[in-house]
Amino acid sequence: MDDFKSIGTHLKSLLDDLVINLHTQLNNAGFPEIRPSHGYIFQYINEEGSRITELAGHAKITKQSMSALVYQLEDWGYLKRAADSRDKRGVLFFLTDKGISLQNMSRQINYDFERQWESRLGIANYQKFRENLQKLCISLK
Repeated sequence: MDDFKSIGTHLKSLLDDLVINLHTQLNNAGFPEIRPSHGYIFQYINEEGSRITELAGHAKITKQSMSALVYQLEDWGYLKRAADSRDKRGVLFFLTDKGISLQNMSRQINYDFERQWESRLGIANYQKFRENLQKLCISLK
């Protein structure tokens, strides 16, 4: 038991490598302002628009913290706001073309990075690894 490492330690190491690679490549591609915390928005925003409270809930951070991130991305042209047609008091945020482009680039960077893991494990083992992670994540909902 002395040499036991929680699977969380291993998952964190993999996530750290993925995030470091992503932000290094985004920086090299001319997006140095994008930080890992902005990833919450790009990961959870809906095409139909999202409220700050929804994004904060998904990211498990405060509404105030999410507001700061959303307003930054809005100022930089990655997000735009519109009134919520279902609730006149509400505001929805959407990705702009610039935001969609960055989201797509980020997905491609992460996809390419994961090919390294696939190469190390072999295609069949990597597919099984992904399937098992997805099963665990679905069971959390």
